Amino acid sequence: MNPKNLPVFTDFTGIKGKRVIVRVDFNVPVEEERGVAPDDYRLIKTAPLLKHLSDAGARLVLLSHLTEKKPHRSFRPLLGALQKKMDMSIELAYSVEDARKSESSVVLLENLRVFKGEEANSPAFAKELASLGSVFINEGFSQSHRAYASVVGLPQLLPSFVGPLFYEEVTTLSEVFLPEHPFMLILGGVKFATKVGVLEHFMTSADAVFVGGVLANTFLAAEGVEVGTSPVEKDALPLVRDTFRGRKNLMLPEDVRVEGNVARRVEEIQTGDFIYDAGPKTIVSLAEKIRDMRMILWNGPLGLVEKGYSHGTVDLIDILANCSAKVIIGGGDTIGFIRKQKIEKDFYYLSTGGGAMLEFLAKGTLPGIEAILVSKKAL
Repeated sequence: MNPKNLPVFTDFTGIKGKRVIVRVDFNVPVEEERGVAPDDYRLIKTAPLLKHLSDAGARLVLLSHLTEKKPHRSFRPLLGALQKKMDMSIELAYSVEDARKSESSVVLLENLRVFKGEEANSPAFAKELASLGSVFINEGFSQSHRAYASVVGLPQLLPSFVGPLFYEEVTTLSEVFLPEHPFMLILGGVKFATKVGVLEHFMTSADAVFVGGVLANTFLAAEGVEVGTSPVEKDALPLVRDTFRGRKNLMLPEDVRVEGNVARRVEEIQTGDFIYDAGPKTIVSLAEKIRDMRMILWNGPLGLVEKGYSHGTVDLIDILANCSAKVIIGGGDTIGFIRKQKIEKDFYYLSTGGGAMLEFLAKGTLPGIEAILVSKKAL
């Protein structure tokens, strides 16, 4: 998919008084008692388009969903934080009908997952959403790997475009399809299923591929290494053995951190050990390899950061921030650590996408992209 084929919304002069539907990603964690969004990176990146549209006199209808872990979650506790970050008054509409009747300049429809037609990509629900405006803009790259009504159904019914952030994501991530060499891929995190497509795509083109995080347990086990009580995706073992084992460009942890933050070489892991993080020797080897790279792509932490094991991830961030390569990073946990240190400008690009970034890198497109391209042909 050539990014130049994507229609980007630029006609800010002709939207005064018009209702513009914008698909955004407001799926951020919220401290409900305080109404604070502790991870607001996606909000900050979305704000410029909304401000530009609002300043041009458009009336905005915002669409987003919230995490599937709590299907009952409402945007209500998050509304104050959203208004502060967007620097605009936002009305929360609990139904499509309420949103349609609203006279407010900016309306946010309630969590799309509370509507049965959203995840089912119901044509009827897409039609309801389309009734809310005359133009559709998808600025939610990070949610565009989901074939939902608001992502793929809605664009078939209205003139549809991507926003500047969406376009920026696609054009920048597309650079790794023809990377500057030497090129290195670093993958951490948990689920093999979400990473296998990226591994298969880049294993032949990357000069080095490092696999860390919980993901590395399965690779170590496939090599016959004892991983103790650490989780291993047994269903993935045959594929790892047949497809990835023995690759000259594949790097795995040399040592790990187990209970009590104790470092062990991988050949010394005991049956009762649980792997929590990459070890210090692994980080040294990574630093040496990174020194020679011209482009690096990283997704997923190197340890169980949610349990406080963040040494490997933080050390890798420091190494990458001080290297000379173009570094592209995605994944909420990793971006969160970078933003805490306020070193965002030390990297070539920080993607808002987690799962969407991985799927785009594996397939070169997303359901949300294809829907916009189909809509473009119909215009």
